[in-house]
Amino acid sequence: MKSLLILLLLGALAFGGYLTRPDEKAHEANAEKQLSSTRGGFDIGDLINDKVFGAKAKDSRKFEDLFVATKYSIKADDSILMECWGLYGQFLCSQPEKK
Repeated sequence: MKSLLILLLLGALAFGGYLTRPDEKAHEANAEKQLSSTRGGFDIGDLINDKVFGAKAKDSRKFEDLFVATKYSIKADDSILMECWGLYGQFLCSQPEKK
């Protein structure tokens, strides 16, 4: 009986995670917010670079739906700029330290 109750609770948690996982647009908005805060706010050089040279190519951004959670990665020049996980409508983002 105890194991059945535990399975029901785990199922309810998984179902809640499935219903509240962030979509790709929410991840994009969160990633832009995180990246702009690490750059110190608005940067005109990055804006010109994005518009003129196409630095925000879609092939450098990857969205993965893992049923209960979602993952969003931003890569540039074969290095990861940011990796975000989304679960229950929340985001956990990390940036690797430069070596």
